[in-house]
Amino acid sequence: MKIHPDQSIGGPPAPEDWTMSVGLEGLGEGTSYFADVRRDGKAVCRLVVAGPSSEEEARALLAVKVRLWIAEYLARPHNGATSGGSQEHTCG
Repeated sequence: MKIHPDQSIGGPPAPEDWTMSVGLEGLGEGTSYFADVRRDGKAVCRLVVAGPSSEEEARALLAVKVRLWIAEYLARPHNGATSGGSQEHTCG
């Protein structure tokens, strides 16, 4: 899916070539949700939130976090070694 269908949740809009998919890790009090962030289908990073009470809440929180991360990522200078290629990175 694109970042989030509701543009009013916050964060700058993400370019069309960026997507995120949301998953769940753990059970009970150790539950966290993650967003795998991709650009043109290539994995770029994974962002995590812990503690949301529902997947819907997690998707909204992650969408804002992802949008902010993408904006910061695109604002940085990149050389060949940091182009966000096919390797997946954990980012904060």
